[in-house]
Amino acid sequence: MILSRRALLKLGVLGGALALMPLAPSIATYTADRPAPSPRIPRFVLPLAVPPVLRPVRSTATTDYYEVTQREARVEILPGLPTTIWGYNGLSPGPTFRVRRGRKVVVKQTNLLPDGVVVHQHGGVTPPESDGYPLDLIPPGGSRTYVYPNEHRAATLWYHDHAMDQTGFHNYMGLAGFYIVEDEIDDRLPLPKGAYDVPLLLQDRRFAADGSLVFAPLGHIAVDGDVVLVNGVPWPRFEVANRKYRFRVLNGSNSTIFRLALGSGQPLTVIGTDGGLLPAPVQTPEIRLAMAERVEVVVDFSAYPIGSRVVLENRDGEGQLGQIMRFDVVRQEADDSEVPETLRPTERLSEAMAVRTREFVFGPRPTLDANPPVEFVINGQTFDPNRIDARPRLGDVEIWRFRCATALGLGGRMDHPVHIHLVSFQILDRDGAKPAPYEAGWKDTVLVPFDQEVRVIMRFQGYRGKYIMHCHNLEHEDMAMMTNFEVV
Repeated sequence: MILSRRALLKLGVLGGALALMPLAPSIATYTADRPAPSPRIPRFVLPLAVPPVLRPVRSTATTDYYEVTQREARVEILPGLPTTIWGYNGLSPGPTFRVRRGRKVVVKQTNLLPDGVVVHQHGGVTPPESDGYPLDLIPPGGSRTYVYPNEHRAATLWYHDHAMDQTGFHNYMGLAGFYIVEDEIDDRLPLPKGAYDVPLLLQDRRFAADGSLVFAPLGHIAVDGDVVLVNGVPWPRFEVANRKYRFRVLNGSNSTIFRLALGSGQPLTVIGTDGGLLPAPVQTPEIRLAMAERVEVVVDFSAYPIGSRVVLENRDGEGQLGQIMRFDVVRQEADDSEVPETLRPTERLSEAMAVRTREFVFGPRPTLDANPPVEFVINGQTFDPNRIDARPRLGDVEIWRFRCATALGLGGRMDHPVHIHLVSFQILDRDGAKPAPYEAGWKDTVLVPFDQEVRVIMRFQGYRGKYIMHCHNLEHEDMAMMTNFEVV
């Protein structure tokens, strides 16, 4: 049995630079020191790649069956340099699932990787045995079948690895993909469709001089890269027509928050978040997108003459990290799509509906058992798979209050994107103030900055069983910033 990174930290093994990741010594450099910069490459040269849509191997009247193999692949991410990735069907991002609400999906996942893996459908309403609990490992050479009822409203979900103590490394190696649920309400809206409905997975990565990935957790605080990837392509360009496009944007980074804006100054029209469409579109000059959050935006390129170039910026990034991709307006096309004033009716949960309030405090805690001497906790406790910290009743509405804390100055300023499995929630307030208008819809992940208290409200529905809540800074998650709750 290979020791987890948490166990190695407690032994002090990761105190200095490690030559190689012990789980996979031939595929990626693992270092606790600040790594050298990645090879420099020109931006906006490579075309955007759109992940292929996966087709079922067979279908019945009610169910679609899929088969996916997780395996290594050698790909060219930086021009002229080979990179070994771990991918679903050897692809990163993995193939996109486009499924119908109410139609069951059964996925057989086979693991040909050198490490145990777990698949989590992020944002889905799934039975506990298919949710991707961190200890439900598929061993190397093994298979597991996941059943997804798809009772979720139309929304941009995603799937990714969730293996205990190794979620960060496995996602960094490429184990992530889109899972898009569609329904008749979305069908009827005159939003951009087909080739004009484009998923965009944002990630940052570091590379060695030979093109291999460099995984640098910086004392298990964060993993930050110096190359921005969109759908696995560094700083791509995307040729568009002078018409409207719908972009489904996912922050799939381990630890990096993006602040999205168009360099032209044109506002972004937000039509949806984690849990699907908003009640009405919202125009905003910028969008803060934390790890695991999704946002759906419509960009109208008809305002730009042919030959225009529009950069999608990250206003929280410096230097080359301040740019994400470029849209090149290259052709004229007719456009019959619209953004209607009303998108989807949304039930609003009120505080009066809540039967109880729970508080969860996220923060570092000093310890003498790790190097550096800090561990990440919720309500002062690290994750214990045998401990249940909340038992909401099926059908109940609850308010959960999240806040951050620091411990003796350890860890500096750290924000925590909190993800709750099984349920979607609505944000009540941030320090008593209303959330940003584009956060008004259903969410499954919420950013809790170190200096704020955030309250969310949710109804526990779908299934009884044990689920988890955790920080989606994957280094914090791997260092035990998780907790169990059980719907009873």
